[in-house]
Amino acid sequence: MKTATIREAQHNFSALLRLVQRGEEIEVLSRKTPVARIVPAKSLILSPGKVSWAGHGMKLKMLWKGKGTRGTSTETLLNELRGER
Repeated sequence: MKTATIREAQHNFSALLRLVQRGEEIEVLSRKTPVARIVPAKSLILSPGKVSWAGHGMKLKMLWKGKGTRGTSTETLLNELRGER
C-alpha cells in the first residue's frame, strides 16, 4: 500500500486518484499517523449510461426497517416535492 502525507495528497490529488483507479490503495498520513485510506470504489456502473440496481431494494428495506410510504405513489411524492410543475 502506498502512503502520502496530507500535504502530498492536497498537492497531487489527481495523480493519487489515477493510482486508485488502477487498483492501488493509498494511506494518508498526518505526522506519520494514518488518518485516512483512499481505496477504489466498488463501481455500480456496468457500461456508460447503465447502472446495476441489484440488491438496492434490500438495502432500502433495511434502511426503512420495513416501513413504507403508507401507500403514496412515487409519482405523487415527486409531484409534491416539485410543486406539481
